[in-house]
Amino acid sequence: MPAHASLRRAFPPREYVRGRSLGSALLGFAATLLLCGVLLSLYLIADLLISRGTVSAENDHLADLLVLTGQATPDEDGVVAIPDGYRMAPGDRGIAHAVWMNRDGVLGPPLAWLYRNVQTLQSNLPALATLIGAAVVLGLMRSLCLSWARLAAARAVGAAVTRLRKALHRQALRLGPSDLTEEAAKEVLGLFTVDGETLRQGLQDGVLRLGRYPAKIIVLTAFSLLVSPLMTFYIAFPLLVCWWLLRRQAVSVKLARRLATHRSDKALRLLAEGLTKARVVRGYGMEEFESDRFNTHLGRYQSDLAAANRKARLSRGLARAALVLAGAVVLGILGTKVLNTGGAFTPAHALLLLGIAFSLLRPLNELADLHRDRHAAAVAADRIYRYLNRVPEVGQAVGAKFLQPLSRTLEFDDVHYTDPRGRKLLDGVSLSLPAGQVTAIAAPESLEAKALVSLPPRFLEPQRGRVKYDGEDIAWVTLESLRAETVYVGGGDPCFTGTVRENLTGGDPEVPLSKVIDAAKTAHVHNFVQRFPQGYETVLGEFGETLTPGQLFRLGLARAVLRDPAVLIVDEPSEGLDEDSKAQLDDTFARVFPGRTVLLLPGRMTTLRRADRVVLLHRGAVEAVGPREELVQKVPLYRHWEYVRFNHFRHGTAPQPAGPSNGRPSPGSPALAGSTA
Repeated sequence: MPAHASLRRAFPPREYVRGRSLGSALLGFAATLLLCGVLLSLYLIADLLISRGTVSAENDHLADLLVLTGQATPDEDGVVAIPDGYRMAPGDRGIAHAVWMNRDGVLGPPLAWLYRNVQTLQSNLPALATLIGAAVVLGLMRSLCLSWARLAAARAVGAAVTRLRKALHRQALRLGPSDLTEEAAKEVLGLFTVDGETLRQGLQDGVLRLGRYPAKIIVLTAFSLLVSPLMTFYIAFPLLVCWWLLRRQAVSVKLARRLATHRSDKALRLLAEGLTKARVVRGYGMEEFESDRFNTHLGRYQSDLAAANRKARLSRGLARAALVLAGAVVLGILGTKVLNTGGAFTPAHALLLLGIAFSLLRPLNELADLHRDRHAAAVAADRIYRYLNRVPEVGQAVGAKFLQPLSRTLEFDDVHYTDPRGRKLLDGVSLSLPAGQVTAIAAPESLEAKALVSLPPRFLEPQRGRVKYDGEDIAWVTLESLRAETVYVGGGDPCFTGTVRENLTGGDPEVPLSKVIDAAKTAHVHNFVQRFPQGYETVLGEFGETLTPGQLFRLGLARAVLRDPAVLIVDEPSEGLDEDSKAQLDDTFARVFPGRTVLLLPGRMTTLRRADRVVLLHRGAVEAVGPREELVQKVPLYRHWEYVRFNHFRHGTAPQPAGPSNGRPSPGSPALAGSTA
């Protein structure tokens, strides 16, 4: 699916013209109308300051002016009686000059109506104060409309992104159990946070720009045509050419800067190459060669940098020249119009047209950049939908039935599994494990062992073969009943942000506190929970108490004990356990393991020794099965696995070598295998 198709799927085009998106567009349109009001107020202020309220009407137009400003009324024959002794005051007539100058234009009637009905506009100082106040009020109302428009756009887009984040959460719960390496968990975290935010920002920008700027361009262009159609056409061409050149200059400078950065980085790497080869240079007497090479690359680096700077300066210079030329042309056109129209086109008109042109600059830039700026959002949407389109490995069969607790045997019947990267982890594994015993799974490749123990709870689905509980294929039982009887406790399982009790019960308020405390005591969780300020109501997680790796693992064991499963899978952490945690885990295992079917991925030798049997996997197949003592004696591969996994050097701290008088083996001796607790 193309990236922009994913963006349209996340926020279809119809969403731009309904609901909150439509509300955002209407608010943007209202803000544009208010901007026109601000520009009109500023035009009247400029005209008032330039004319000082003086209306220089000829005597034969005096009657027209009096009628226009509402100071006289024509009789039945259309004759206007000028009051006796009336004369035009030299000034202090408010916006009468603007009314008179626009008498033949579209703005004339509205301005005349304002002059007649707003008394404060009929004198200079009251008119100035009124116009300034109107500009401020209209500007504040425009800011409020824009703020509401952004809020409406954020809510419209937020609903769409929230739907996607909910879908990501559901998909992560479906795909997460089969993630052996936890790489997919990191991927979905990035999709949920970084890509989700990129998508939200891109969609919000799209709603705002498409809702505001096309209408703004149309309204401001229409306003400019109302002021002076001819002058609008005269100045539009040079201004558009100037804008286009400025756009080209910005793109050119950006590309030049990117190219210069790439070249300078490459040159700097060549220059720095000798810094890491001092031993070779000095050892072989290559100082002169290295110096010549360094000077050559340095000269090339400085030359490339100077060329890039010259190109950037030339591009900026051309753009500035185009800007100055366009400005001169526009000012010449407007100035000629002001001087040659006998006052019909005033300097205030010229300033109004320039203000409209300046107000059009941002909408044009924003719409021109829209496609480029939305590309990042489109790529983020594409990544999100690629993840959502993945098909989970595990699903519940139609007509699945309830599973009874395991009572006889757990069987793996010719099981094959290849991970999404094409690694064959299980290749025809066949096992029959008696219920009620502890089985340790060993494998030089740890993913093979993890894949095997992920099959009983159906975190993974075998591509071939079956897993059976008491002869019944678990592919045909309900996931709820299967996972109620098969619990996986991982060494790296985190806690949830919530109370201790919620973490143990999974948020089920029906579980009585007494049962929670009993399970916590069994796993030696009760002791450290009692030391928390609120006990079992203490919040854990990012905004609460933090736990050590040993405490986290015991919390997971207590959660499992509370559910009392028939099959318990324990992936013990191999690092991060202090001596106190190790002792408490040994006691917990002694309490939990008896009478239960346990699949064990041991992290310590003392845990491994609790197993009734060990299954050794190698290259996806069962290499050997038997008690640990027997495998140590008869299977060299097992001895190698045990030594590599449990010797002291794996932790980076070797035991102290024994003296010649104590008769102990040296640190490198295989006799050390299994010496770690």
